[in-house]
Amino acid sequence: MSNYTFEVANPVVIAVRAKEPSDFKFEIENYQELLNSVARTGSDRIESSEFNAGGHSWVLIMYPNGNKRENGSGNVSLYLKLVNKPAGGGAVFASFKFFLFDKVRETYITINDARERRFDAAHLEWGIARALPVAAFKDEKNGLLINNSCVLGAEVYVIKNTFTVARLSLVEKETLRTFNWPVYDFSQLRSDTYSQSFPVEGRSWKLRLYPKGNLTGQGKYLSLYLYLEDLADLTGGRKLYVDCTLSIKDQLSGNDHKQTVGFWFDMNNGHRGFDMFLPLAELNNPTKGYKHADTLFIEANLNEMFTLQEIN
Repeated sequence: MSNYTFEVANPVVIAVRAKEPSDFKFEIENYQELLNSVARTGSDRIESSEFNAGGHSWVLIMYPNGNKRENGSGNVSLYLKLVNKPAGGGAVFASFKFFLFDKVRETYITINDARERRFDAAHLEWGIARALPVAAFKDEKNGLLINNSCVLGAEVYVIKNTFTVARLSLVEKETLRTFNWPVYDFSQLRSDTYSQSFPVEGRSWKLRLYPKGNLTGQGKYLSLYLYLEDLADLTGGRKLYVDCTLSIKDQLSGNDHKQTVGFWFDMNNGHRGFDMFLPLAELNNPTKGYKHADTLFIEANLNEMFTLQEIN
């Protein structure tokens, strides 16, 4: 703003842009004659015609010598008025931006206080009492009042109540459970295998085991995953967050091998686990006790579960 002969007080934000206002432009000709006429009637403001923005009708108001009721003396005051009172004691929430056209530089000065305002029956007008000094507005160096005419403008950003409420809830511990899966004749497995299904929180789950590894664990690790079978109802933003510990029991000393995973299950993500859950060298080491009598005991413990769903 170094090209202009004025500054504005905080918290008003002032900037310059080339694009004209998207909602409303108010051209005032014979400015001084209009002021004299308004003054003779005892008024201190100029009102525009109605314009529509955000589904509501508004009026742009200018106080050429300031809104004295809000300490605006000596300044140009700019206000926005909601034409129709919201029905049923409601309110319209909006932020707005005022424009002044610089005819010298052919750009727009924008002025706003960067705050959302509540327009209701008790307060239909909001604005900026000290938008800029009157002397600066009249100074031809600033290009705002040239040949006795000026151009104002406004953009209104209505905050509509179309939000969605999402609720994240912790599932009661009592409904969670530990699932045990004995895998017999392990050495006879040639490919991946699934456990039987087990219910938790009204949904069906199962484990999937790759005895020779999967993906990054191929050929060197046992791979183990938790699967959610019921994905059909995880639509519209519904998700499940699961904290699960997967274990292979040490049948000799109780020194179980464990890994914990936390994961969001949704319509497009129905499983999570470990490509490299347990090295095959350790699994086949008879001193470790993970495989005994060609049997593995696998355990899935659902430590915590959160449900995320949208509330209409």
